[in-house]
Amino acid sequence: MEIKSEKEDFEKLFVDMSKGYMAAKAEADRQRAMGKHDYNIFTLFHGFSDEVNLHSNFIASLLDPNGDHYKGDLFLKLFLETCGIDDFSIDTSRATIFKEFKHIDIYISDGKKHIILENKVYAKDQPTQIARYIKVIKDEGAKKAKDEDIYVLYLHPDGELPKENSLGGYKLNKDNTKLEKDGSVINFKVIRYDKEILKWIDKCKNEVSNITDLNVFLSQYKDVIEMIYDRYKRIDEMNNEDLVKIFKDNYRAVSDIVSNYEQTRRKIIDEFFKNISDNLKGMYKKEDGFEICYPNSIIKDYGKNCQPIKITQKRWELFDFAIEFLDKDLKSPIIGFVKNEKSKSIELKCITMDGKKIKGNYWIIYNNLSNDDICKSIVTEGFENILLKNIKDFISEYDEKISNLKQN
Repeated sequence: MEIKSEKEDFEKLFVDMSKGYMAAKAEADRQRAMGKHDYNIFTLFHGFSDEVNLHSNFIASLLDPNGDHYKGDLFLKLFLETCGIDDFSIDTSRATIFKEFKHIDIYISDGKKHIILENKVYAKDQPTQIARYIKVIKDEGAKKAKDEDIYVLYLHPDGELPKENSLGGYKLNKDNTKLEKDGSVINFKVIRYDKEILKWIDKCKNEVSNITDLNVFLSQYKDVIEMIYDRYKRIDEMNNEDLVKIFKDNYRAVSDIVSNYEQTRRKIIDEFFKNISDNLKGMYKKEDGFEICYPNSIIKDYGKNCQPIKITQKRWELFDFAIEFLDKDLKSPIIGFVKNEKSKSIELKCITMDGKKIKGNYWIIYNNLSNDDICKSIVTEGFENILLKNIKDFISEYDEKISNLKQN
């Protein structure tokens, strides 16, 4: 492995990184001492992108004039104002908030005026979705609803317009403020989480600044929105500006590390499995019928379906134990029993693992070795012993069953 930078370059980089880390840690410790934390009640129970259970539920609970916040229609008024539709003249004092009404994420109505709030985080538009919701309000939700009394709000993280197939024949006008179809004209507006919703949450916070528990929930929801945009910063993470500066000051060394990263990573993996192979030879001896197979040099040949470790045993006859990478990036290997030369012509009719069918006709039983990048696991202290134990346990569990499988 060729490293072009001088030794002093790398030494300076690691000194600077160490200083940067210590500074970030000191700041994190200071914030913790002040009572700050990353505990979030919303993400404790739901993923940050959960549209229905997290976002729609929380937004609807704030909008509800009869909600447990006991602030009446205050939050609803602020919402309409922030979205720029307070001139829609809905009577907020009489408004009712419905969640998942006929599959509408949030439906706001005072009996005469009707707001359809379609919430999109990562879910795709459904065919004729918007058109169906409008029809529901006209035909089922309020039979006398007129076009001018219906407003469609489309909440999207990036402010994207709904897909054409979801409009069900409706067309957007030039400034994207109306949905038009066969003489029908419906009010329409796109809003964003990082604009209207964040601004609305801030207004709500200002109104209840003296109510600690409400402020906490509103602040934590703001953090969830930052997570949507991958902007949420944990208090123990290094300041990004500091990190950029360190990289700039040590660009040559950083560049060389990046250019040699993949080769170095494969070397780490290679050395790890060589050590595993040596340890296995002490556990499974030739005189007991075992053979530990390990290629002499597999760094260049590493790729999809590479087997860094294979164990044969005479009594297994038709199968071998193997560790194999199924991805060319060498991230997540699996362990298990695979067909060998004697059984390659055999069709495996029912291959199961924990009751689930496995695709393919190669493995008879297997398990995932790591859900993370294997290299990350390797540099973690103690992983070698963990893997050896996994191999031993796996072989012990299936040794007799595999040995009893015969050609017929």
